[in-house]
Amino acid sequence: MKFSILSILILIFTNTFAQKDPAWDNTQIEKWPEACKKVMITSTLDGEKQPAYYYAATQPNRPLIVSLHTWSGNYEQEDELVKEILKRDYNYIHPDFRGANKTFEALGSDFVIQDIEDAIAYAIENGKADPNDIHVVGTSGGGHATLLTYMKTNYPVKTFSAWVPISDINKWYYESEGRGNKYSLDIAMATVKAGVDKDNYFLDEEEAIKRSPIHMQTPIEKRQNSKLYIYAGIHDGYTGSVPITQSLDFYNKVVADFDSLEKKELIPQEDIKEMLASRNFVAASKDSIADRLIHYQKTYKDLVKLTIFEGTHECLTTVALDQIETDKILTIGDSNGAIENGWVNQLSKVKFDDFIYNTSISGNTIGFNNNGQEKLNTLLNVDRYMNEADKTLHGLDKVLIMLGTNDCKAVFEPRKNEVPENMEKLLKQIKSHTVYLKYKPQIFVISPPPCGEDHLMKEKYHGSSERVKALVPKFKNVAEINDCAYIDIFTTLAPQWASLAKDGIHPEEDGQVLISKIIVKQIN
Repeated sequence: MKFSILSILILIFTNTFAQKDPAWDNTQIEKWPEACKKVMITSTLDGEKQPAYYYAATQPNRPLIVSLHTWSGNYEQEDELVKEILKRDYNYIHPDFRGANKTFEALGSDFVIQDIEDAIAYAIENGKADPNDIHVVGTSGGGHATLLTYMKTNYPVKTFSAWVPISDINKWYYESEGRGNKYSLDIAMATVKAGVDKDNYFLDEEEAIKRSPIHMQTPIEKRQNSKLYIYAGIHDGYTGSVPITQSLDFYNKVVADFDSLEKKELIPQEDIKEMLASRNFVAASKDSIADRLIHYQKTYKDLVKLTIFEGTHECLTTVALDQIETDKILTIGDSNGAIENGWVNQLSKVKFDDFIYNTSISGNTIGFNNNGQEKLNTLLNVDRYMNEADKTLHGLDKVLIMLGTNDCKAVFEPRKNEVPENMEKLLKQIKSHTVYLKYKPQIFVISPPPCGEDHLMKEKYHGSSERVKALVPKFKNVAEINDCAYIDIFTTLAPQWASLAKDGIHPEEDGQVLISKIIVKQIN
């Protein structure tokens, strides 16, 4: 009798602390839409045929969505994204990459990496996918595969969207053991080639580390034109199976790989402790995504963004897909657009989803050889700017021009009447360019910011305050005559300019943020 009671108590204790499989790791097989076809893709690594569900868009040059199944699922697993993808007529592929993560061939192996590469190749070759518009999305185990793809793919993927991902298999083994769920056994089965017994299993740590994105070197050069999104629900690890540290630590690892000296954009350990302890984060104000509160958010340039939202182990599907079709923007400016904390970099933080090609250069003018340098004459360089933007962005939706400050330098005072004429020449030159004729981007002429009083500025800028002020209505007229949008930042900034720009020309970071907010309000 004593043994029976003890057995019951152990069973109750185990069931109390063991977690159910999360909803986002179900193995339910969906009755797939007829538009999605089952295809077989031959692995270029071992010749094995790997299944996938595939949809080819009806229109050419549509985005390609590579949707990666969860930890326990396979290519047949229900995909929450597919119905919306069909509505939007995106190309789509849902590969198997060796099925559930409980065999040696699965879980981040070389086979998995190659299977995902082969699936992308198949979709490009057999459909109407734009090879420069590829997007990888995955949740949970699919989030792990997304981070793996970020580290390993040779394709120019535009966005990687990893939801509640696992980044460190070694750590997750012990985290899963502590939570009493099945994933530690799965990891043991996948990392020990000789196999393990479910009642007597162990971890091959070397193999686990080998399959962990956090232990891989970030391919920095390959990801200069990609965006990595990392999402985690703040209650995951409590009501879900993956602690948010798997996301937080990976964000810090990638940022450090991009810039080992970067400190400001790293997540401090005290922030991590607060989120883990309170399942909350104290902040003056909080934004939201979909209908969920954002507890914590960090970005590194326009390359990596982490979001901790009110939720658990899940993917907010509308958010994942709304990152697909975003703006491609060319910015043309001077030092205020070129400096590290300038308006362009502030703009890229606010409009992180968009892709910005920045040609701003210190000393740039609209149509003068400033300091005798042709590279500072936009009229002589704008054709190159347009070609470079198209080559990098593979399209163009908006052109933002903020110039005029250097055209108002004292040395150019005798030629001040040429400045609005040069702006009109610049707009006409852009509109006659083949890139403009192909994509018809919207052009925004942005007024130059104010200039300070002479006693604040270097002698070369003396008199600029009045000359810039005189340009504002003239630029507005030029923009309207040429069917371009006009954004007036001068009027808002002028009353507070002395406090924003100590040297009269370059606003401090708060001023640059304000400039970007004015621009965003107008272009939205």
